[in-house]
Amino acid sequence: MLNLNIFIVEDSPIIAAALKHLVVRLGHTVVGISESYEDAVVQLDRIEIDMVITDIMLSGIKNGIDLGAYIKKHLNIPVIYHSSITDTSVICNAMRTDPVAYLVKPVSRMDLSTALLSVEAA
Repeated sequence: MLNLNIFIVEDSPIIAAALKHLVVRLGHTVVGISESYEDAVVQLDRIEIDMVITDIMLSGIKNGIDLGAYIKKHLNIPVIYHSSITDTSVICNAMRTDPVAYLVKPVSRMDLSTALLSVEAA
């Protein structure tokens, strides 16, 4: 199993901590956590990252889909969305950025493990 360097973008500290715990339990490293698009963009340029897990709704003006589009255009790092939003139009917009997965909160260990395995296999 590969140890991925994962960056989490989540504006809820409780959810970010739970997600970090889950990622670490799956054998990966969390290299940073950000609450907003703006902060994430700055951090993503500074650290070596294999994967980004981002919420759709973030603090600030831009959202996780905006971040996914930025990552696809400028960084070419795989992205996993995790969100409580199940609206079809939002999911379709997110899927236009070619994420590895769109996971509905609360994210289960099995779903996250499966999504991360697809990155490891690539």
